[in-house]
Amino acid sequence: MHILFFIFLAVLLFIIYIISSREEKKAKSKYEPRGKLEEYCANEKNRRRCQRFETTLDVKYKLLKSSKSNPAFSSKDISEVGIGILTYEIIPKDALLEMDIAIPTQKEPLRIKGKVAWCEGCEGAKRLDKEGKRVFMIGVEFFETDKDQRAKLIEYINTHLVSKNEKELQD
Repeated sequence: MHILFFIFLAVLLFIIYIISSREEKKAKSKYEPRGKLEEYCANEKNRRRCQRFETTLDVKYKLLKSSKSNPAFSSKDISEVGIGILTYEIIPKDALLEMDIAIPTQKEPLRIKGKVAWCEGCEGAKRLDKEGKRVFMIGVEFFETDKDQRAKLIEYINTHLVSKNEKELQD
C-alpha cells in the first residue's frame, strides 16, 4: 500500500513539474526579444533606426491643424529620420507639425513635416531652462519630406555632424 502511495505521489509531482515548467517557458517567451537584437539595434544606442547627432539648431514649428506659428526653439539632436526639440508647451503624441529647421549651410531653413513620437517631461519630470521656465523635450519623426529638403538634411549631417562626431570619438 505504501508503495502505491509513493508511486502516486511521484507521478503527481512529475505532472506538477511538467505543468509549471510549461508555464515558466510561456512567461519567459513573452519577454524574450524577437529577432536578432544585434541586427535590430544596428550598433545604435536605444535601438534607433538612424544614428542621432547632438546639435543645436533653431527650429520654428506650427501644428498642421493650427494657423498659429510658435516661437523659435532649439534642437537637441537630429538624424535622417527625426529631430529632438525643446519646447515650452506640451505637444500631444501623434500631433502633426510643420517645421522650419535652420541649417547653417543653407540660406533658407528646411521645411519638413513631422509627427510627434514622444514627449519627455509631460508625465511629471520637470526640466527647466536658464530662466526657470518649464521645458519639454519632444521627439519628432519626419514624414512626407520633399526629396530636395531631405537631400539637404542628409548632406548637412554627413558633411558637418558625422565628421564632428568621429573627431570627438577619436579624442
